[in-house]
Amino acid sequence: MNKTLLYILLSSVFFCSHLRLVAQDHQDLSSLCNKREITLVITDSGLGGLSVMDDVSRKLKESGCFRKVNLVFVNALFDKETGYNAQPTKKEKTDMFDRVLTAISSRYSPDAILIGCNTLSVLFDETSFSGSSERPVIGIVDAGIKLIGEKLKADSLSRVIIFGTETTIEENIHKSELLARGIAGERIITQACPQLQSYIEQNPASEETEMLISVYMNEALEKLDVNGGDVYISLNCSHFGYSEELWRKAIGETGYRSGGILNPNSFMGDGLTGESCRRRYSNTKISFLAVSRVEMPNAVTIAGYFREDSPELADALENYTLVPDLF
Repeated sequence: MNKTLLYILLSSVFFCSHLRLVAQDHQDLSSLCNKREITLVITDSGLGGLSVMDDVSRKLKESGCFRKVNLVFVNALFDKETGYNAQPTKKEKTDMFDRVLTAISSRYSPDAILIGCNTLSVLFDETSFSGSSERPVIGIVDAGIKLIGEKLKADSLSRVIIFGTETTIEENIHKSELLARGIAGERIITQACPQLQSYIEQNPASEETEMLISVYMNEALEKLDVNGGDVYISLNCSHFGYSEELWRKAIGETGYRSGGILNPNSFMGDGLTGESCRRRYSNTKISFLAVSRVEMPNAVTIAGYFREDSPELADALENYTLVPDLF
């Protein structure tokens, strides 16, 4: 192939990939600054996204951008016995999530939707909603890619293990975008963690959860040279952060040097508190609502995680609203 033509083709691939990321990274949230009260919906296929809601509530309260913020957590799980990762085709996953997004838009008319779930974030671009809705939608995948990229760029010898669900790892968006940013492929390891999110929801600190984290950690580390640079542990399922100490323990018990834990849950709310609208109000009132189409047997367990530092969120979760026809 002609070298000039090859260069053009490769440049086009990079540009299109970069453009996709930028388009998701910079949703137009400027109109929010003109409002006194806003409604934000955080959605996840389980309870991991509640940690995103917690972080968002803290940042919005501290910022003083709004007089009142209504935070709604919508559980996108459609069947308590199974989930998106168990669906046999990508189309089935995407069609179901499309129904969820449409229902969120019509029921709650949110000013923005935050997808606090890596599995659902990697499906978003494939939904009909993504091409038809004018509502800002922020996916957690972009926060994770940015966080990983910054760390690996700052230390050229460092490596990262991207832990996620089967769907997140199969879609391979994190690694693809990092490659497009110039990160060498041998510095990026991906590791699927089947069933881990379910065990974490049941008990983030259980022996079973600890065992699974240790197994997946060791499987991933087998792909890395122990004599290389620091290894970052990237938690790319929103549930995984509930067991952060077990991840630290797992890497600490190996001969590898840890660069630290990377948890994008704590960065999704950054774009909601721009400098141009900070300190408009001396006090921001935050309301919490949690809704689900299916029963959430682990609600009390996860509520306990928030009880001390965010009692209002814990109350909302323990007293969640069951809506069988939610979507």
